[in-house]
Formats: sequence, C-alpha cells, structure tokens
Amino acid sequence: MPRSRRKRPQPQVDIDEVIKAVRREFQGPVNKTIDRLLHPYFHQYPFLIIIDGLLHGLNEMDPAKSIKKFVKYGLPKLIEECERYAKQNAT
Repeated sequence: MPRSRRKRPQPQVDIDEVIKAVRREFQGPVNKTIDRLLHPYFHQYPFLIIIDGLLHGLNEMDPAKSIKKFVKYGLPKLIEECERYAKQNAT
C-alpha cells in the first residue's frame, strides 16, 4: 500500500483547551469594547458601573475573579459616583 494511503494516527485534540484558547484571544478585545461603550457614561448613569461589572463577568466566565475585580475596581467607582450624585442633589 502506498504511504499516502496508510492511516496515520491522528493527534489527540482536547476541544476544551481549544475553546479556552479561542476565548482568551477574544476576551481582551471584548473587554476593551465594553469599556469604550460604557465608561464614558459612568458620571451620567452610575448604574452602568454595575452593568459593566456584569458584562466583564460574563465575558471572563470566572465568577470568583469577576467579583474580586468588581470589588476592587467597580465598587469604589460606584461609591464615588453615588456620593457625587448625593452632593449635587442635596442643595
């Protein structure tokens, strides 16, 4: 039998690893798009800070990491915007 017709062993591909690699490739650009769309409106609509955290969490698919990142970055922004809003409306 000619060599070209011999069955060669197929390399084993772990589909989960392929999916993870593809997600990692797209995760950065998606996060940047979320930031570009929402961050400019945080002052006007503070609830978007929560939406921003949820969208990043969905994109990253790691709930524990997403919660930690929201507490570290999103929560201080949300508190700051709520305080600013309260000061503006107190007068």
